Amino acid sequence: MSETNNSRTINSYDSHVQQYIDGTVHEVSGTVKEWLDRTFADVPKHAHILEFGSAFGRDATYLQDQGFSVECTDGTPAFVRLLQQEGFNARILNAITDELPEDIDVVLANAVLLHFTREETVNVVNKVYDSLRAGGIFAFTLKQGEGDEWSEDKLGAPRFFTYWTDQQIHDVLDATGFNSIAVWGDRPTERSTWLQIIAKKPES
Repeated sequence: MSETNNSRTINSYDSHVQQYIDGTVHEVSGTVKEWLDRTFADVPKHAHILEFGSAFGRDATYLQDQGFSVECTDGTPAFVRLLQQEGFNARILNAITDELPEDIDVVLANAVLLHFTREETVNVVNKVYDSLRAGGIFAFTLKQGEGDEWSEDKLGAPRFFTYWTDQQIHDVLDATGFNSIAVWGDRPTERSTWLQIIAKKPES
């Protein structure tokens, strides 16, 4: 069932790329900028950065403008084609089903894990932990709340969402082995509040 949820969500993105682009803020500002700046404050420019769900490359562009090199990925083929056409280093990657490279410095996932079930999220958190080098960072965002649902908001096509409390995701990260965990919620929208998360793998 969970794989079907993910496949259906990806299909909705794949057939509604322009709707997503039209409905998404194109500038990195406010809380998103704060979250990215905080994540990368002490990250060296040569770091290996892997991004899940790069979409049309907004966050990658912001980081590349600061001198970072970002490996863009997305589970949606249409987004990957768009990224490649725009000159990004991009490939298809499904964080749930695909293997991750090793010795990554930062894994970035803005508005990606919110489409996974709780079990899938726990598994992906563990995969990311294993893929990070010692001291590596996992930075991602979720929607705050309880339960899960299908929604056709924004795209007019069904997407699966799981909502989290700050304590729930903190407990998952802590159980996996991450330390220096920061979870904060603001960036309120009409329906929900976003959680910004930054977690570090221990240095040793």
